[in-house]
Amino acid sequence: MKRPTSNTIAHLYTKEVIISAIALVAIGVHLILRFGVEKTGTVFGLPSQAIPLLVALTCGTPLVVGLMIRLSRLEFSSDLLAGISIVTSVILGEYLAGTLVVLMLSGGQALEAYAVRRASFALEALARRMPSVAHRKTDGGVGDLAIAEVAVGDALVVFPHETCPVDGVVLEGRSTMNESYLTGEPYLLPKATGSAVLSGAINGDGANA
Repeated sequence: MKRPTSNTIAHLYTKEVIISAIALVAIGVHLILRFGVEKTGTVFGLPSQAIPLLVALTCGTPLVVGLMIRLSRLEFSSDLLAGISIVTSVILGEYLAGTLVVLMLSGGQALEAYAVRRASFALEALARRMPSVAHRKTDGGVGDLAIAEVAVGDALVVFPHETCPVDGVVLEGRSTMNESYLTGEPYLLPKATGSAVLSGAINGDGANA
């Protein structure tokens, strides 16, 4: 199993993830103090069950500050409503509702960041798989050239199990290609004369030109 690197660990423990965890724990502690303990006292004039929620709301302050900065730049989104809800809940003393909004806001941002990272990792993996040379067909046979030197109209040969270097159209030959890295569809697509091919697709057992 691959061990997590320091960069991976940094990605796992982002600000949003930490705030989500604090809000979740605070809600759990609040419910225990509210319904699982017969009698609770007060701290600084507030019921003790409200203290965990106030801690979570305090930790959620960076989220509200970030929304205010975006608002000052005239950048509007649905998250702005969440920020208004958090501030309003604190003013009205509805700390549980405010903490729930903090959990939803930070959790949503954490999931969005995770999805973006997954997409970037997939693109990086695809870039690493791309070949650095292509096989150009000439009258004298087949020669290699750098991808940057491929020009429109060149006839390229894709050998069995190679990655297609550029987008194009099959001129001759038959094969199948695996485009799952590009489309997410786990199917081998048949390719014949006139079929479109995508760069990054993996050729099957045949050779296409």
